[in-house]
Amino acid sequence: MRKEEVAARDAEIVELIHKNTMRILEEIGIAFLSEEALDLLRKNGVKVEGNRAYFTEKQVMDALDAATKEFTVYARNSKYNVNMNTEDLYMTPGYGSPSVCEADGTVRPATFDDFLKLAVIVQESEEFSINGGILAQPCDIAAEISAEAMVYATLCRSDKALFSVCGDGQVAENIMKMMRVVFGGDITEIPCTFNLISPLSPLGVTKATLETIEVCARNGQPLVIAPGNMAGATGPISLAGNVSQANAEFLGINVYAQMVRPKTPVIYGFASTVSDMKNMQVSNSNPGFLKEAKYGALMAKKYGLPCRSGGGMSDASGLTAQAGVESAMSMFESFTERANLMMHATGSLHSFNTVSFEKFLMDIETYTRMKYYFSDMPTDEDALAFDAIKEAIEEENGTFVTLDHTFERCHIDPWTSQVSIHSNTKGDPNQVLYQSIQKRIDKLVADYECPALPQDQRAALDEIMRGLGMKDSDIAKV
Repeated sequence: MRKEEVAARDAEIVELIHKNTMRILEEIGIAFLSEEALDLLRKNGVKVEGNRAYFTEKQVMDALDAATKEFTVYARNSKYNVNMNTEDLYMTPGYGSPSVCEADGTVRPATFDDFLKLAVIVQESEEFSINGGILAQPCDIAAEISAEAMVYATLCRSDKALFSVCGDGQVAENIMKMMRVVFGGDITEIPCTFNLISPLSPLGVTKATLETIEVCARNGQPLVIAPGNMAGATGPISLAGNVSQANAEFLGINVYAQMVRPKTPVIYGFASTVSDMKNMQVSNSNPGFLKEAKYGALMAKKYGLPCRSGGGMSDASGLTAQAGVESAMSMFESFTERANLMMHATGSLHSFNTVSFEKFLMDIETYTRMKYYFSDMPTDEDALAFDAIKEAIEEENGTFVTLDHTFERCHIDPWTSQVSIHSNTKGDPNQVLYQSIQKRIDKLVADYECPALPQDQRAALDEIMRGLGMKDSDIAKV
């Protein structure tokens, strides 16, 4: 198909999915597993039967109109403020892995030290404006306070925009308390967190998630509403059906969020995946996943919303050729469709289950490759280089190496690698690559200087965590 034919077919598919979504919301509805949420829906004219809410297209579109679609997420350092819109692209590190995959493929539980080291790498890597989330789920921090501990550690060790960690309403309240320490007593007009909201697919929302939505919305904090239904498992196996279900989950939850607080900032956080029907495991790097991600992005554009997409995901069991192919293809989709919040961009292996430090660095480099490829090519007089070509031919025997033009632009024009090897090596080339990656990690860690945080703010954050039961020895690590 020609380019214009593809665009026309995509537009047709988007409209079919939208219509199917409206039918799902009107005839099947969404289960809200909270009496308080159901009461709010009823009071606002939503049809409720049992625990299921049924939405009209007008209610859905009115809620989309009410949502704040372009906004700034503020960082401690204004240099890293994130402008969410439908054009700009930002990446976030991997999220949610409970384990670390070593270079030799060994898998071990992630620790708080792993989390802190990853936070340092993100802080020191200029490619990121966003830090935090569940960089690695630490097994040595009590589960009851791990969400708050990760947010606290990120706030203290980084001055970039914060990706929060969600739990239930109380966890959200604790995190909002921390944000008020750093950003002031009232943050309702100061978006300063990204909050990942995950439905209970198929077509449900838990009480804990609804509490989190309420706390974040009341505090004016952005919601990344991210359906993650798996085709063939928690959603229909057909991709169009799975995208329709995910779209319904997003739109229905947004109606609720806008009822809690109109103008709540929202990101279309599409995260639907496919299942490997041979073993019934999630497959987040299957081409089907990427096709779903494409149409998730197109649905977001239809509604005028910034969108999230997967960035560097892989089902591979280590830093292998498979991991490289899968991650690069995933990231290419994100760039092609202008996925404004590119989640899971770095380090993810084993279908979200592990994070690899080595892959983390390789994915950062893949991002720089993509950014270079998708950037505009300068065509000013100096870039067109007529004079340089003339000088090389007439004065330098066809050699460009010695020209001032080459010297002046050699750090501008070519893409340069951070860890990849571009020379002949001896021995196992993988080991040479791992050594290059480790050298880069060592440099980032060695160069790290903890960004300044006013002493009274740090003391207040420490006291919050002590009150929650965090050990002084863990606080000292931060």
